[in-house]
Amino acid sequence: MTRTAIVAGAGGSAGRAICAGLASAGFHVVAVARDRARLAEELDGIPAELIEADLGAPDDVARAFGTRQADALVYNAGRIDLAALAGTSADVFQASWRTNALGAFLSARALAPGMLARGAGSMVFMGATGSVRGGGRTHAFASSKHALRGLARSLAAELGPGGVHVAHVVIDGKIWGERTLERFPGTRQSECLAPSDVARTVLELIGQPPSAWTFEHDLRPRPAKGA
Repeated sequence: MTRTAIVAGAGGSAGRAICAGLASAGFHVVAVARDRARLAEELDGIPAELIEADLGAPDDVARAFGTRQADALVYNAGRIDLAALAGTSADVFQASWRTNALGAFLSARALAPGMLARGAGSMVFMGATGSVRGGGRTHAFASSKHALRGLARSLAAELGPGGVHVAHVVIDGKIWGERTLERFPGTRQSECLAPSDVARTVLELIGQPPSAWTFEHDLRPRPAKGA
């Protein structure tokens, strides 16, 4: 029987690499993103079912997931809002939380019953440096990523005894790709994590045996010489 993996937030270089890795491992990949047209371009050549949805909107998640069964969920959706306190509006703060935390909650809540009924499944949540520490301009981002990490811990405690492996990945650095270059012009590839290596870690987490589950992985590029 073909296994199904849902990648929520399947865009960007990491999303593409994760979808490609899952497809190569024999999964039926369901790729979810806000913009289906852009997602189709980014995942060109990768066998995947494409769904357009705002993951921070309960009605969209209910429509996208419905009664769908999944063996694995990878929550890769992320919104990065960087500004000083005075420049962070309530709307931006709430939007960051909807994407980075609420969407993860909605996705997990939709898929957990099926996984628990089968007594097996994996959920991998993609965090960031902001999951473990904040900075002077990361009020919206860091607080929402902290919330994601707390959610993942709570899910692991509740769902683990039922056979569902919940893991959190701290991406402590930039991932090489077009979106990184758009946001951080001048970034060098040697300073970044390779998308394929990030995807490899996700696949390893999904495939871990129940006797040796990892909750959290920290991933960061090798420091430059002299750093």
